[in-house]
Amino acid sequence: MIILHVTDILKAEGNGVAVAVSNYIKYEVKNNEVGLYNLDDDLKNDYCKSFSGNDFDIISELPKPFNHPDLVVFNEVYKPKYLKLYKECIKENIKYIIIPHGCLVKESQKRHHLKKIIGNILLFNRFIKKANAIQFLNENEKSDTHFSYRKCIIAGNGVEKPSYKNTNDNTNKDLIFIGRYEIMHKGLDLLVKICDENHEWFRENKIKIQLYGRDSRNELAELNKMIEDSNVKDILIVNGPVYDKEKEKVLKTAYAFIQCSRFEGQPMGIIEALSVGVPCIVTYGTYLGEYILENKCGFACNFDSQEIFKAIEKMINDNKLRNKFAENSYLKSNKDFNWDSVIKNTIDNYKKIIKEE
Repeated sequence: MIILHVTDILKAEGNGVAVAVSNYIKYEVKNNEVGLYNLDDDLKNDYCKSFSGNDFDIISELPKPFNHPDLVVFNEVYKPKYLKLYKECIKENIKYIIIPHGCLVKESQKRHHLKKIIGNILLFNRFIKKANAIQFLNENEKSDTHFSYRKCIIAGNGVEKPSYKNTNDNTNKDLIFIGRYEIMHKGLDLLVKICDENHEWFRENKIKIQLYGRDSRNELAELNKMIEDSNVKDILIVNGPVYDKEKEKVLKTAYAFIQCSRFEGQPMGIIEALSVGVPCIVTYGTYLGEYILENKCGFACNFDSQEIFKAIEKMINDNKLRNKFAENSYLKSNKDFNWDSVIKNTIDNYKKIIKEE
């Protein structure tokens, strides 16, 4: 099977979609011919041939066999450059699917709401409706998406079994967040509120929340101002992004991971934390809340400052419970999010799509 992943990514480092696509490709190439066509600059990939939108204007210009693949996979939706390519797919009888990565869910649609309504009506509804399938990362994303589409499949993200495990001995009780600095999307404003409302408790117990990430949409300055205005910069610590060995050090020593997203697809930061045995405190907007609750990997909360603070208190005050969550996280996630089984399910679905008339 010849698969062409299409992306439009400017900066790959710290981009969850870029990480997910790289992993899709790494495992899909084992039994398939896979290419990556990034419509911005060349997105380097160690596992397959990659092509840049600066060099190739349309799919048919790509080198064989990627000029007419069996399946085109569009990653994300709101990329104007995709509009020309999906029409080419229809014209050339090339089947295509879309992985929205969470951008079609109700909460995401509220962001730039009017702009999206107009864009959907004029441009993107047809792109979605004409796709041979929409690939949702989980059932929650599917149920929270209200667009017309022909067919859907459920195939999520995975994780490699890590070479290390969290070794926190309950002396360092800092919580961590690893992700992009997108205030509304990631619920960072709620984290500021939690620290502000409960600053005495955080200071008395010497608890900090360490944020690690890169600026996104130029929101870092706004986040720093919110923290400064709330006088919690000694509690909520803004750090730069971490990769590779730096990320390993952070995850290895963390007491717990916290993410208060309003909406997500299936955040890789949480999955990576679970995979090394870091228990999590998350909102249901992450779409991993039910999983974490059912498998006793941490706490799942509504988007409410006091509910989340109570979860933080319980995690900090009960080392035995925290350590049980940590062990469950490691064992369950490495079974349920194993890339080999995730990709097998994905490829089986792709084959069915290709065979359909």
